[in-house]
Amino acid sequence: MHKTETILKARVCPTRLQIVKFLRGGEKCACEIVPHTNKSQPNVSLHLKVLKNAGILEERRDGQKIFYKIKYEKALRIIDIVEGKNAGKMVRD
Repeated sequence: MHKTETILKARVCPTRLQIVKFLRGGEKCACEIVPHTNKSQPNVSLHLKVLKNAGILEERRDGQKIFYKIKYEKALRIIDIVEGKNAGKMVRD
């Protein structure tokens, strides 16, 4: 499957879109992501796993905390294009 298709499929869910937009500001602990989404911790963990498996996010452990950040920066450009921002820029894999 083409990388862009994988990203778009992983991002179809509004909660996953919200998570990726939140992580645009930089690395965040899962403990920050959960309250931002107003979803349960197990629900957010599932969405984070989907995004990680799609190659969009990467995680880093520090003790018992897990931090997430954007791994595939082009995912943010894809969001911008879909939302009509920076429409003149091309996205290439």
